[in-house]
Amino acid sequence: MRIEAAAASLIMLLAISLAPMEAAPIKARVPIYVPANLPVTGTVCLPSALAAGLKAKLYVDNAFVEEGSADEVGCYKVTIEPLTPGRHELYAEIYKGSIKVAEISAEVISIEGMITVRPDPLATLRRGETKEVSLFIENRSPVNMSNVRIEMEAPFPIYAEHMTRMRNFVVRGSIGDLRVNQTKEIGVELAIPSNFRPGTYALRINMTYVAGESTYSVPFEVSVIVTQEGAEVPQAQQTTSQTISAAPTVTQVKSTTSPESGVQEPTLAWLFLLIAFVGALVVGLVLWMVTRPR
Repeated sequence: MRIEAAAASLIMLLAISLAPMEAAPIKARVPIYVPANLPVTGTVCLPSALAAGLKAKLYVDNAFVEEGSADEVGCYKVTIEPLTPGRHELYAEIYKGSIKVAEISAEVISIEGMITVRPDPLATLRRGETKEVSLFIENRSPVNMSNVRIEMEAPFPIYAEHMTRMRNFVVRGSIGDLRVNQTKEIGVELAIPSNFRPGTYALRINMTYVAGESTYSVPFEVSVIVTQEGAEVPQAQQTTSQTISAAPTVTQVKSTTSPESGVQEPTLAWLFLLIAFVGALVVGLVLWMVTRPR
């Protein structure tokens, strides 16, 4: 993971006259919070026409980290290697040629579990399955985060509520503000192709937010487990076999009523014979009355 603009809180401190003389050190009044054990990348810009071509040397806890050169607009990038939890001292020297024109120092507080994403693994799916799950992002830092935006990328089709689908595997959108100890729930739909290879895959999440006057970016990863399709087939087959075995029971229930219909069929036959006999008797009586001698 890395945090974009982790040193951005120093920008205003660098808005000084870059005269060719050594400047007194400037102390940052607001500490910089970073996740523990993660590399930190910051972009620092010097708002001056003289800033282009300047060099900056960065130190953390009195140890040299790296040296960078400002681009044509006076911005350069510095990278801090992962820090252990606790307080650290960030110190930068700004040079114009061989002359140091500014010194900046700031307190860096490295926090374990500053931002959490759960659950991990996010879901376990079979090949060919589509599932809706919930992803929770919690702010455990001591600062409120505003304008929080999320980008998620998966190796298979993904959807997310209130987010724009950039392409089949990437969604992006805003989730608003994230106050201290606040948790945001994001509805995510994962669709695993039927020919997808089983295994454990990383769902990459990049979260950007504003804290104070600085903009940060934190990438995370959560696992998604894909299993063989038909992992639950034996149970389905058992259910199917139970259904099939139940069919004779239904047939037996029907056959239980069939003797009743067998008893009724002779009764109906005798009824028809009786009606036919009475009809023949009536017809015979009519014929006799018509044909008898008068």
